[in-house]
This record gives sequence, C-alpha cells and structure tokens, in this order.
Amino acid sequence: MAIKIVPFFSALSPDGLRSQVLDRIQQEGVRIVSSAEELAPKESVCIFIGTGGTENDVVEFLENARSASQITILSYDERNSLPASMEIRAYLQRRGVEATIVHEPLNGLRELLGRWVKCSQIIEHLKGSRLGLVGQSSSWLIASDVIRRKVAKKWGLEIVDIPIQELMDDLPETSNNGFKTRMDDFQSHAICQSVSSADIGRAGAVAQRLAEIVNDAKLDAVTVQCFTLLQETGTSGCVALSSVNDVRDLVAGCEGDIPATFTMLLAKMLTGLPSFMANVASVDLELNTAVFAHCTVPLSMTEGYETTSHFETGKSVGIRGRLPLSEVTVFKVFGEDLGEHWVSSGTIIENLVNESGCRTQIRVAMDEPVDYFLEESLANHHIIILGDHVEVIAEFFEFLRRK
Repeated sequence: MAIKIVPFFSALSPDGLRSQVLDRIQQEGVRIVSSAEELAPKESVCIFIGTGGTENDVVEFLENARSASQITILSYDERNSLPASMEIRAYLQRRGVEATIVHEPLNGLRELLGRWVKCSQIIEHLKGSRLGLVGQSSSWLIASDVIRRKVAKKWGLEIVDIPIQELMDDLPETSNNGFKTRMDDFQSHAICQSVSSADIGRAGAVAQRLAEIVNDAKLDAVTVQCFTLLQETGTSGCVALSSVNDVRDLVAGCEGDIPATFTMLLAKMLTGLPSFMANVASVDLELNTAVFAHCTVPLSMTEGYETTSHFETGKSVGIRGRLPLSEVTVFKVFGEDLGEHWVSSGTIIENLVNESGCRTQIRVAMDEPVDYFLEESLANHHIIILGDHVEVIAEFFEFLRRK
C-alpha cells in the first residue's frame, strides 16, 4: 500500500517549484494525491506543506475529503512551510481534529517516508500472515490469551489451530537426508555435548515434522504446546523451534504463547533478525539488570552452544547458547488484540550457567527501569533481539497509531 501525500503550494510559487520540491521526496511506495476523490472514506491523510500561504487551501481540501479524524502534517525548513503548518494544526485542533506536525529537512522527510513505506508494507504483510498453534496454549499462560476476532480486525493475522497429534503421531522413524545432515552438523559443532546421539536423532525427527507442518499449512509463525510433546513422546521441541527460527522468513515460539510468537514475527519483519523468546528469571533493582532464560535459542544468535537436557524435565535435548556481549532490544506485544507493547534497549553483560534454571541464560543491563517486570509487565515471556532496534519499533507503532 502506497503512502499517500497531499501537497499544497501557494499560487504565488515560482514556476517549477512544486515539481522541484516533490521530486526530492517522491520515491517508490509514495503516491502524490491531487484531489480528495483519490482518498478512501475515513482514510488517514498526510499533508505536505510546500509553501506558506496554503492555509485556506488545506481547510477547503479537508472539508471536501471524507478523511479520518487524524491528520499528519509534513513540513520542512524552507519557504514558510513550518509557520503555515503551525497555523493549520492549531485551526484543526480547535475543531476537534487531531493533527500532528512532522518537521524535517527535505532529505530527512525522504528518509522518513522511506521508513513509512516499509512500515506500510509490514502492515500489509501481516494482513496475510498465518500463525499456527500446534496443540493449545500452555495452561499456565493465564494472562496471555487473545481474542482472535480482535486480532484479525487489528492486524489481519489468521491464527490456525493444528492438533498436536499431527506433530506427535507422524514423527518419522529416522530423519531424511537433509535433516540428518543438519543434526550431524548440530551435534558436531556443539562446544560440549551431554546428551546421546539417539536423543539428538529424535529431536531431529521432531524438527523435520514441524518443518513439514509449517510448509503444508503455509505458516509464517508457529508455536507449539511443547511440554505436552515432551510428556507424550519423551522428546523436546527445543531443537525444532531453534531450527525454524533460523529460517529467513519464519519464527517459532514455545508453550503455545501466541502474543510472544507474534512479537517474534513482528520483530523479524522489522529487523530481519531472529529472536530469543525467554522467561524473565530474575531482576536486580539496584543494578537495573534482568536475567532472561529458556532452553532453546536460534543458533545464528549464538557465538557457540552446548547440547544438554531440557531443564524442567531433565529429558531429551535443550540448548545452552552463548550470546555475544552486545546491545540488545527487549520487546513484547500483548493484549486481547495484540495492541499493547513494551520495548527497551539494553546490553548483555554476562552469559550464565545455572543448573536451577533454563539452559540459555543471559544477564542484561537494561536501559528502562526493571521495576517494569515487577509492577506492569506484559506477562512473563519477552523477546530478545541482538542490536538496538528501539527507534525502529517505536516508529512502527507511531506509524500504526497514525493509521
């Protein structure tokens, strides 16, 4: 979907100024609109103030447009664009119309519009996305349910129910050549291994079957009722979920957690990177640190890994990954319609080995106060992305708000 821009230039402007200025911001994904008829009813309006002296033209246009009650005014630092924008914003505010000025130099506006195009593309992509729930959400996720019709209305996301028997009952006896090679590599590249080759082979069979389910159901994301899988088959889903998360356009979450898995999907769309879904294992209010832990992690996020057992059960295969001591983003989308979010940057300061907790463990020095986790957290599971992506995430949700 294109970003529609309605430009306004004074009739007194020099010949050629309009095209000269608009050429500097126009690009693929940006559409210049010349009449109200080109806007759909209730469509959000993005107005570009090319010059001063356009205030009445904007008012006349908006009276004819059946636009949404929220207006974005783009201004730049030339030709009295900002003064006119300020007058227009105040006029609209007095009439109960929410209007926001976004002010940048022209080159900055071009870059901003390019980012908005990407945001728009992600929103469109989400409208056709499918998130598979294999089994049910785990019984302890008492705050993490969603209302599917609300999710569909807000995001266009389809949540697909897949019986867990499709995963458990059709496990291959042996992995095909492709997955056998993957498991051989997984085993050979481990820094340390404390599980049997047979356990790894069975974990590979789960990985192969989950990949088939994802492909057959045309899923963009999947989350698995993994404790039931482990109880019924004796094999964890940790390796399978790690494997899916290292596929370019796919994500996989644990425990049937739909909000956390959606967060992983959105994070990958926004950053192009895999993410680590983790429990918040502990916080230190004085040092403003938090420990995040789980038994699976995308191998591409690690500098090395060990194969070990799954923590809670001591069975099958878990992954103890060592993540780089680097900047990270901690992110969560939540709510009945997945409309809430929280995000913070931070820095991994330590990889931990604690036998009384999940296998991959990192301590993060947080930039936002960690009392959030104690007083207002969006449930337990949070998503870790390598690198600082707070501005990208914040800009996406601001764009979404304007829509």
